Order: sequence, then C-alpha cells, then structure tokens
Amino acid sequence: MGWWDIRYSLMRPGWNSLERKAKQELVPPENAMPFHFKIGGIEPRLKDGGMFVHFSYVHPSSYTTREALKEIESRCEQHLISHIHYMWFNLRKVRAFLVKGSPFLEDMASRYPSGRVRVEYTGDANVEGLFTLFRKYGKIIDIIMLPPVKDMPRQAIVQYSLMRASTSAKNCLHGAEINGVKLNVTFERTLQGNVTWNWLTNHPRITVPLGGLAIAGVSFVVFDPMRVFSMHSKIIQLFNVNEYPILKWLRKETIGRLTRTPVDSLQTFIIVHGPRGSGKTDMVDYVIKDKKHKVTIRCEELANARTEAELLSNLARQVGYVPLFQFMSTINNMVDVAITASTGQKAGLSATFEGQMKKILDALALAIQQASPTKDMHNISPETIMKKIEETLEEKARREEAGSCASPSQAKLIAKAKSKKEKKKKDKERNQRCDPDEIPVIVIDGYMCREKGAHARELWTYLAEWAAVLVENHVAHVVFLTNNVAVSKPLAKALPNMTFETLALSDATMESALEFVYKHLDRDDFPDLMEFIQMFGGRMTDLQLYVQKIKNGLSPADAMDDVLYRAVVEVRKGAFDFDSTDGRTLGWTPIQFWIVMKQLATNGTANFDELMIHPLFKNNESPFLAMGQAELITICYHNGRPLTIYPGKPIYRSAFKEILSDVGFSAVMDLESANFLEKEEMVKIAKWEAELKDLSGLLYKDGSWLFGGGKVPKEVDTRVKWLMKKLAESHAKVEKYDQETTHAKKVVASLSHGV
Repeated sequence: MGWWDIRYSLMRPGWNSLERKAKQELVPPENAMPFHFKIGGIEPRLKDGGMFVHFSYVHPSSYTTREALKEIESRCEQHLISHIHYMWFNLRKVRAFLVKGSPFLEDMASRYPSGRVRVEYTGDANVEGLFTLFRKYGKIIDIIMLPPVKDMPRQAIVQYSLMRASTSAKNCLHGAEINGVKLNVTFERTLQGNVTWNWLTNHPRITVPLGGLAIAGVSFVVFDPMRVFSMHSKIIQLFNVNEYPILKWLRKETIGRLTRTPVDSLQTFIIVHGPRGSGKTDMVDYVIKDKKHKVTIRCEELANARTEAELLSNLARQVGYVPLFQFMSTINNMVDVAITASTGQKAGLSATFEGQMKKILDALALAIQQASPTKDMHNISPETIMKKIEETLEEKARREEAGSCASPSQAKLIAKAKSKKEKKKKDKERNQRCDPDEIPVIVIDGYMCREKGAHARELWTYLAEWAAVLVENHVAHVVFLTNNVAVSKPLAKALPNMTFETLALSDATMESALEFVYKHLDRDDFPDLMEFIQMFGGRMTDLQLYVQKIKNGLSPADAMDDVLYRAVVEVRKGAFDFDSTDGRTLGWTPIQFWIVMKQLATNGTANFDELMIHPLFKNNESPFLAMGQAELITICYHNGRPLTIYPGKPIYRSAFKEILSDVGFSAVMDLESANFLEKEEMVKIAKWEAELKDLSGLLYKDGSWLFGGGKVPKEVDTRVKWLMKKLAESHAKVEKYDQETTHAKKVVASLSHGV
C-alpha cells in the first residue's frame, strides 16, 4: 500500500526547510539548553515520516552520560509540549525521542513502515522487559513472544496502535544494548501480498461469483446510466449545434415562413420496400431531417461484420452505446473456460452474443423512452394517446394562427394577459400534451439485407422483437427499409395483432430518368438518349453507371453495350450459379428461373398466380421469394398478396433477351426443362395405370362385376373414364415434351458440328 501513499511525493519538496524548522520551532533555542548544546544538522527520513537531529554537547563532570542525555531529551519534550506542533501529514503532535541504538538507514523500495515491529534480541528478556523498553514510544496492543529456533536469536512481535509509534521505536532502539540485551528492530509486514492472491486463487467458487457480482454492480451503478445518457444525448441531439434553440428560431423565422411541411403520419410501424437503388434511404432521410428525436440503425454494416465483436461494436457505435468494454467479454469467456476446466463447474461469467445484443438494445429502448412524450402513458389506451396527439396539433394550429394574425404590440399584451393563466396550467398542459413531432423515429435501414450469415437470423429476430416492444408501448415510430420481399413474415410474427403501413417504391418515370441524365450530360452533345434510357428504365444506379461511362469517353451505344454485358453476367452468375459446383446453393432450380425469365423477356411482366400453378413450382412460393431476395425479379403486391412479377432491374429484361438469343444455351435449358416435365408426367402416368390395374381386379375375366349383378357400377365406370382421360392428357404432354427434347438435341448437335 505504501506505493500509493501520495504523502511521500508531497513531502519531498519540503525537506530543504526542515533544518530551519528544527532550529527555530521544534528544538529549544541553544541558549535555553544545558551543556553548551548545539545542533549539528538533520537527516530526514521520508519513509518513516520524521528526521534525525544531530547535536553536540559538553559533558559536565557532575552528570553521568546517561543523566546528561536524559536532561537534553527532557528539555526537548517539554519544549514540544509547551508549543504544541501538529504535522499535516498525520494530524498529530510532534514528539522527540533520544536515539539509543544505531539506526539502520536504508532506502529499499519494497520496505515500508507498519504498525508491527519484529524484535530480535540476545540475552534474557521477557514480556515485562520489552514492554518497559517499547511503551514510551506509543500505546502497545500486544507483545507476542515467538517460539525459539535453534541457532537463531530470540524473536518477539510488538504491535502498536499507531504506525508513528512503531517508526519511533524502530529508529530509536535498533542496535541498542540495554541491560545486557542487544536489540535488532525491523518492520513486520502486516499481510504478505501473496496471501491475498493465494486465497483468491484457492477459492474460485467464492471469489469468481463475487468478482462478477462486483463488476456487474459497478456496470449497473456507473456505466449503464452513462450509456443511457450517451444514447439519450444522441437521440435528442444534445450536442448538435443545429438543434440549439436560437438556430431553430432563426430557421423558423426565415426559411420556415416560406415553406410549410405537412403533418407527419401518425402511423407507428411502417415498412418501406423497393429494389436496391430506388432511393428508399434518401427519401426517409429527407422526410425525417427536421425530426428532433431520431435513431438510424444501418443493418448492412452489421450484417457484413466478420465477427461477433465487430457486429456489437458497430451497433454500439451507431446508437452511441459507450463505453462498450468489448474486451471484457473476451476476458470473461477465458476465465470461465479456465474455471470450468479446473473446478468442473461454470462460473457464469461468459457473455453470449445474444445477451450482449439484448443488453445494448434494452439500454437503447430506455434512452428512447426517456426522449418520448409518451413515456408516462404506459397504461393509457392507443385511442387516448391519439386523442392527446390531435388535441396537441389543434392547440399548435391555434397558436400559430393567433401569432400570425396579431400585431407585435397586441402579441405582447396577449402574452402578458395570459402569462398568469398559462403559468397555472403549465404543469397540467405538460402532462396532457403529446406532440407527434417529439415522438422519436427509429429507422432500421437494410433490414433482412442478408438471410444467411453467422448471426443474421438472430440479428433480424432481435431487431423485430425490440421494435415491436417500442411500438406496443407507444414509445416511438419505427420505419423498416428493405429490399427483401419476404420481410413481412418475421415482422408479422413479432407483431401479430398490428397492421403495417407499407410503402412500395418503384423506379422513376422515363421523363425523370431523362432529366437526371441531362443534368450530368450536355443535351447538345447527346441530343437523343431516350432509346437507351428506355432500356435502363428509372433505376438510379444503372443511370449513374451509364452516365459515368459516357463521361469516361464511351459513346452512348458503347456505354449501353457495356452496361448490358455487365447485366448479362450478373444474371448468369446469380440465376444459374455458374460459379458454384453445388446447385443447391440457390433457392430455386435453374429451369424454374428459365421459365420465369422467358415470360419476362417476352412480355415484360408475368402473372404470379399463373406461374405458381406451373408444374415446375407446384404452388410453392419459396423460389419466387428467393429470386426476389437475389434481386433477379421484383414482386409487386396488391391488397397484401403477390400479384405481378417484373424483372429485378429494367435492364434485366434486355439481359434476359440477350441470354435467350444464345441458341446453344437456350437449347440446353429447354432440353433440361422438357426432360424434367416429361419425368413428372411419367410419374403421373404410372400412378394412373396403377389405379386402373387395381380397378381391373374388381372384374371377372368376362368383364362382369366381381360383387355380383353383372353390370359395372356407374361410379367405377366414371372413375375409369376419368383415369383414361388423364392418361390421354399426360401421354399427349409426354409426346410434346419428347418432341421438344428431340428438337433441342438436334440444335445442340448442329452447333457442335458447326464448331
């Protein structure tokens, strides 16, 4: 503990003045001392908190040496008693003792004073004798006579109540010989450093849970409020100068008088979906740019994290969760593993990924709740909250109307007349008001941007459940931005009793797309680009790429060919998985996408219900959702159900046509499709034939009914006719598929011969 005592550092600068202080204050004046007493100098003892004063005197013939020294010591003690000096570093009176031995003056770094001294002595001594020698330096708690050890001096432990008593005894009696007893006095450590460590390491079942409890307590008392404050400040933009009242007033009185923003929607759960590049993020950012309280979680950054620690760090940074102490979880996991290996029981220190994410989201929910005007409305029905919101909006409208109609002087008189009334109702209005502009907006951007990943499923589940809690408790608006068409299922599972407000974004119109291109290109240099723009549609990302290639020196046609080639490569790689040896990595089969692609290339759209009943899909919508997630197609919904299918990008239709123009590839895909469908029909034929065979077992060889009557029942006859009809239909299809297979093989053979 002596290493951390700051008094040593504070005392060092003052040692130079000690000699002056000793001569003028602590030691009597030389003319008041007997035997021609003179001070020869001082020797400070920093660790012991005192100093040695060297002096000289003339030995009188009428005094023995012992009597003379005792007289000098007595005069010094009387002087200190009469003047009463206190020292700041221990707040105790200064005392003086005569040094009777030869002090051991050391500066070893590991030795510090303690309240216990170890006395090694030679000769005959007992407790009474040691008490008589050591008592004058301070109050003694106990004297322990240690058992003798062969060939070793006798030892005793003297325990003082004050440390300054032990330092005085050690410096005055070390090396002294009194009444034939020679003393060696040293400080005794009250507790060895390794004693504590040994006990801690030997009792992990006690110390580890207690240590974990202490860490959790510190985190709960100190760091959790700090984290909530940090996130709350980020939500309310406490440190954003643009939100300071003076700047907001300036904006309101200047730009705010020129434009009026519409009242925000009172919906609390909104899904904004659309293909990548349709401007979802930009639109929402523009809508909420003037919102006072908002939080944005970028899911793509979280989903692309390589490790759990990186994901948690990204999430904490986005929401302002500091300090994170991510390294502590690694240390806890290592300690937990070590304890489990040594004791066979888990200490429970390891923190799971789900637990840490839940902790961050729970803290964020608390910070959002503190910023929400509905934080005290947990037990109020949604209808009541909506009524309060409407009353607040009406009140704000009345105030704005009154403020715009009244002159400045009238406004001052009105404000003065109503000040007392408003002051009385201030608290009541604060509780009644529920301004929708102050309700926090939570934007979860890129939700379900990736369905596969180390922690993708846990991430989407926890975000959906966390958002559901906020909405159910009327704490915040939640907006999900996604390009995944299957996003409604996990959200509906998290909030089964709530209707979502869904906004679907599509591509820009041809006029807007052309206007965008001509903002970046000179119309005179490129007068007619509509033909090329129609191939791109209104997809912003493709238009930007096209403009960039023209700026790099390509002609409009060459730039179009280059972008189209890139689209063809994307479709081939994404739809048919040419870069993978395992076809099962796709959520659909290549021939399933081939059927969809042929319809989209021909018509531009495809009917979802018609494709669902196709023999290749058999009423399974999973392949369509997987294609939509891969952005190969876009599924448009009507009244909550899928209705129409479009290409994932407008340029993909041209890419589909380009792929269809590849005669060899088209023939191979048609061959695989025909073979698959032919096998499916053969299975049906085998099924019909087996049933007919079973029915034939109900007849005699002459064709009469097995159960009597001679005539075959009408029901059996009807069933047989139906089976025969199905056999004919399936057989016709088999013949058709066989013809298609034969034709496709001929095409492939002709191409190979041509090569």
